Amino acid sequence: MKKYLAVIGVLVLVFPFCHGLAYAHGVVGKRFIPSTITLDDPFPSDEMDLLKVERESKDKEGRKTRVGFEFSKRLSPDFAIGVGWGYLFFDPREAGKSNTSGAGNPDFSLKYSLLRSAGREGILSAGFSAEPGGVGPRRVAERVTTLTPGLFFGKGLGDLPDSLNYLKPLAITGSLGVHVPMQGKTVTNTITADGDIERKVEHHPTTIAYGIAVMYSIPYLQSFVRDVGLDAPLNRLFPLVEFNFQTNAGSPKQGHTTAFFNPGILWAGSYVQLGLQAQVPLNSPSGKNVGVKALVHLFIDDIWPNIFTWTPWGVIGATQR
Repeated sequence: MKKYLAVIGVLVLVFPFCHGLAYAHGVVGKRFIPSTITLDDPFPSDEMDLLKVERESKDKEGRKTRVGFEFSKRLSPDFAIGVGWGYLFFDPREAGKSNTSGAGNPDFSLKYSLLRSAGREGILSAGFSAEPGGVGPRRVAERVTTLTPGLFFGKGLGDLPDSLNYLKPLAITGSLGVHVPMQGKTVTNTITADGDIERKVEHHPTTIAYGIAVMYSIPYLQSFVRDVGLDAPLNRLFPLVEFNFQTNAGSPKQGHTTAFFNPGILWAGSYVQLGLQAQVPLNSPSGKNVGVKALVHLFIDDIWPNIFTWTPWGVIGATQR
């Protein structure tokens, strides 16, 4: 409970400084699509997750909590590089084992926008990320390097007929990634107290991660459909739900799938986006308890455009429209 209160306290402290309507990140046509919490969004951008807290559902091994940040930088209007890092806490389920914590492995990423359609409010992007294994301590971090090619899309429903006006504020985003470990298994030999050699084999199957997010834009509703009279802060809300899945593509446990339902809310200002979300497991391999996620996200291209949108080929400028 204290951890939840701490996260909420951070959001409350940041909130008073977040004025103005946000159209800084994720703009396609007249559609602004904010960054979601669980799935990666399709936009190459200059942005930072200043604080991202993920307290996962408890599974058969225990419960993981991650506190981290992510930073991405455009090198052109359609191409961005990024880096992410987190500090991990693990509460084991097995009796007699103590809690562990430590820095995780970093994550390096590339993202390129393949297609944008302003009229259709759509975008399609390709990405690639690498998590080098063994950077973080063995007790919390993976020892094997993982490479992940991926596809990302976003689509606003503003092109629906006028008879479906109140559905126009809806937007859908999604992602598909293949996590490819550079080793299929690792073997660890340890000597027991009796002098025997204990051999432990850990398998690292290729997995497919995929998901979809559906959100409703109150700013879009009031600006392009009908002004229903909502004032700040309600006029900047984005109720959303995300579904994310991960399936083993190799042995052992080929076809084994975890699935989560993530309802939540986003609030977007001129320079800051805040988010809070639950993580609800949908099957037994995913765990039993409900997890929680929180996000403090900065639109750094609008905060210091001449600094954060600078490239060796010139200043790109903020993505604001």
